[in-house]
Parts: sequence; C-alpha cells; structure tokens
Amino acid sequence: MIRVNLPYGNDEIQFGVSEARLLGVLTPRSVNGVEDAYSAVVEAIRNPVNGQGLASYTSASGTVAIVTDDYTRPTPVGPICSAIMDELNSLGIDDTHITIVAAGGLHRRMTKDELVDKFGDALVKRANIVSHDAWDDTQVEYVGVTSRGTPVWVNRLIRKARLRVTVGMITAHFVSGYASGPKTILPGASGYRTIFHNHGVVAASPSAKIGVTRGNPCWEDMVEATGLLDPTLAVDVVLNTRNELVAAFHGEPVSAQKAGLDTYHSIYAFDLKEKADIVIASANPMYSYLDQCLKTIVHASMLVKDGGIRIVASPCQELLGPPFLRELYYKSLGDGWPGSEEYVQMMQSGAIKDVADAVGILKFLQSNNSALTLVCDHLFERDLANLRFSHAPTIQSALDEATAILGTDSKVLVMPYGAVTHPVP
Repeated sequence: MIRVNLPYGNDEIQFGVSEARLLGVLTPRSVNGVEDAYSAVVEAIRNPVNGQGLASYTSASGTVAIVTDDYTRPTPVGPICSAIMDELNSLGIDDTHITIVAAGGLHRRMTKDELVDKFGDALVKRANIVSHDAWDDTQVEYVGVTSRGTPVWVNRLIRKARLRVTVGMITAHFVSGYASGPKTILPGASGYRTIFHNHGVVAASPSAKIGVTRGNPCWEDMVEATGLLDPTLAVDVVLNTRNELVAAFHGEPVSAQKAGLDTYHSIYAFDLKEKADIVIASANPMYSYLDQCLKTIVHASMLVKDGGIRIVASPCQELLGPPFLRELYYKSLGDGWPGSEEYVQMMQSGAIKDVADAVGILKFLQSNNSALTLVCDHLFERDLANLRFSHAPTIQSALDEATAILGTDSKVLVMPYGAVTHPVP
C-alpha cells in the first residue's frame, strides 16, 4: 500500500491505495516564487505587454479603481495593490484618488477580518477598500448591452473611474476558458443580472468550456462587456501551490492574460493520455463552499472514464454558500436534476429562477455517466443527503466503496490540487 497525503483546506488527510492500482499523482510542478512580489509587480508595470500600461493612460486629475478578486482566491493582493498604488503616486495620482474594489461576483461581501487577511493591515489602513455586492442595486450602474444580449451592470465606483486596473490570478475556468483579465470585471464587479445572463444563458453553449477563449461565447461576452469600460488595464499573476507569486504581467486585460498562459501551463497543465476508473481530488485551493468545488469536479470529469467514480474532498466550511446558492440547490435543483439544455429552457421560460453557474454545475455533475462522491465536514452531510449527493466521511471509505463497485483492479488517479490542476485533452 502507498500512503497518499491530500491537502484539505488548511489541514491534510491521508488514504491508502495499492501501488499496482495507482496510475499517478498529478501534482502541479514545483516552482519557486519570486523573492519580492512587490518588486516583480513594479517591474511588470514598467514593462507592460505591447507597451500599453499605466503611464499611457494616467493623469494627475483622474481617479483610478483597482479591482481585485476576493477571499475565495489566494491572490496576494497586498503587495500587488501596494505596487500599483506607488506607481500611480509616481505618476501624480495620490491615494485619495484611488479606490480598491474587492470584486467577488455573486459571492458574499467580505468581512473586516477577511479584508485584513486578504490585503494586509498596512494596505487596509492606507487605502479606501470597498467590497462589491452584486445584489445591491445602489452599487451598480447600467452601461449597455453586449451583442449576446447581456445587460451590463457594473459597480458604480468602477464605472465612474477614469482608469480601471484589474488584479487576478491566472487559472483555468470551466466555462470562460480562463480566469483573470476581463473576468475580474464580469462577473467580478458586475450586477447579478449581468452575471446570470453571462454565466447562465451564454455559458450554456457547448463552446463555453475550459481552456478555450477563441470562439468561446462566454469569454468573448466578458471581453465585450469589459470593453464598455475604456480604458481598463490588468495586472495578472501566476502563483505556485504555496500561493507565492511566480510571475506578473501588465497591460490590456486580454493581452496580459495571454502573456501569462505559458507560465501557468508550465506549472498546472497536464496532457491527458489515459483516463482512470477512479479519480480522487482535493478541492484546494478553492474549497469554501460547494460551488467552489465545481472547478475540481470539472477537472476530475475530464480524467475519469465513462461510468467511473469521482471522489472530491473539500471541507466546505460555508456549506452551500451564500443564500442565493442555497436557494439554487433547494428550489431549482432539489426536486430533480435536469439536463443543462433543459435547465436553460426552464430559466428562459421563467419556470425557475435564473441563477448563474447552474448550467455549468449540471454539465459536469452529469458528465461521463460517472458517479460523484463528496468527502466533507459532517455538518454538511444533511444538505448533501437532501440534495441526493453521495457523500462519505473519509476518502478511504469512499475509495473502498468505489473499489467494491468497480473491482480491485480499477485504476486510481489522484489530484492533490484539483481546483488548479488543468487536464488538457
């Protein structure tokens, strides 16, 4: 038997599997972080992709909105935002003209303690930091509609700024291709109507998929929406599994993200050569609630054989997540799990509430005809049972049950960092 350790939130769990059954452990490649994240970001800002950076767009009379991801992402925004603000200061824009917006899309607003944990005490004291709330109509302003019919409502402070600078980590995303860049604006800083249409109706397309941007309507819709806020720049970063900054890229949002993809792939992408009967994955580093686990479920779905079993471990300390997600699962999906196309028709007809991510959830919960078992905190077991999710108290018990179904010669593949490990077909 081989003992395998998996990260589980801030802890670690272990299980055993025979060496003959283990196809492999897909661990992101070990890469050192830069010695000084602040200096790396300054260097990126001063050497922008395609030559278009802060110095090209700033003026001393303008206001700037720095738009970051939220507590559900490990992006080290403290040194990144400090570097951006210092560079803006050197260009004549003082701190009173700069606002930082923690933009989490439909996620709940961050608490004061989470803001300190995310940005650091020094930056919280220095900067005006606000937490975006997609559900608060007083926070958003209508700026237009995309060619795909998405009504674009954006955070008012971001809309009114003379310049916007987004900050995000590059990683694969199950319907938009990749995260960061334009995705920091939509869904990050958008209103719920905008997010529902983009992540619901537009994302229903078969072309809305992981690792693909060209021809991906969900991604192209995000790019078009961000284009309504001109100028917008980005500082996109690649992290290692210790959440240390490996590289930073600055420029127009699409270009900055594209410039960082090779670095991201060199750490997290794996050629998909052989699928496994059983895939065991930790949801780290995105594990706060069930919807966060979807990224890991997607990656496991790409690696499991038809009729196989996926085992995903996540503490899900916030259970089903914000109230709207609890409503999604219980009211929209609790009475049965429709197919993704059927769900879109139900949304468009008004038969159920139009909720983002449901289409993506259904695409991958039902993919490959493969079963899904969740290993999580025991407090979550009642919700999972009510929604007819299979769950187990430990990975070992889930693996033993899967072995009893698929046989002792069934092959097992492990992903210790399932949320960021990117299988490439």
